[in-house]
Amino acid sequence: MQIGCATRDEHAIGLVKSVGYDYLEFSGKGLVAMTEEEYQELKKDLSRTGLRCECLTAYCPPEIIIAGPGFDPENAADYAKQVAKRAQELSVCNVSVGSPFSRNLPEGFDRKLAKEQACRFFEETARVFAPYGITVCVEPLGRCFCNFINDLSEAEEIIVRVGAKNLGMVVDFYNMEQNGDADQDLGKYLSVILHAHISDDAGDPYKRDFMRPEKKEIHQNRVRRFYEAGYAGRISVEIDEPVIREKASSSLAMLCGAGISL
Repeated sequence: MQIGCATRDEHAIGLVKSVGYDYLEFSGKGLVAMTEEEYQELKKDLSRTGLRCECLTAYCPPEIIIAGPGFDPENAADYAKQVAKRAQELSVCNVSVGSPFSRNLPEGFDRKLAKEQACRFFEETARVFAPYGITVCVEPLGRCFCNFINDLSEAEEIIVRVGAKNLGMVVDFYNMEQNGDADQDLGKYLSVILHAHISDDAGDPYKRDFMRPEKKEIHQNRVRRFYEAGYAGRISVEIDEPVIREKASSSLAMLCGAGISL
């Protein structure tokens, strides 16, 4: 089991490595927003520590529309090219697309049209990343964050309709918990699940943090059932808060103690 730390803080690379995480998961929109100087410094830090940036999350800013008013597939493809250029230089393997503000539909918006737009978005995005051997993942999000693609079944439908070989799903236990279905059977979705996220919050749903020690048994049971069902991929602790050594170590130990053997 490979365990990563998903953080938007590029200054925490050395700390993430020293704690013992297997890889870094960085922000896609943060990667694009970097100046060339900042980007080169990120590459140096990764090289110096030996920590690989294997995955990207926080894919795009609100102006890149996944579904809804202002949807522009050419704009989506152009943005994907920007991400892909730097992602492939970092040897990124997987890109997860959550980005709630890019798919929060206004009241009364045609849901059928939204689904068609989302399919086109992921078709274009997967097409751009395919030549680099990078997989793209649809991420179902909590209903407290957006009102479209909240259930795993919705994400699966889009993945099947698009039919791209490098398109799958990332399951996020934190988002599922927000929806009250974190203990659902994930076995039926294994054919499309390519990545996983897990975390708790720091008193606010928008402040994802490392896992709370008092929820150790809950988290370990969920992760254990997931892997026993047949999942064999990466899992990242995804946070918005600063990387604190004690919290980072506690979450890593929690996952390592789940009794997973692959």
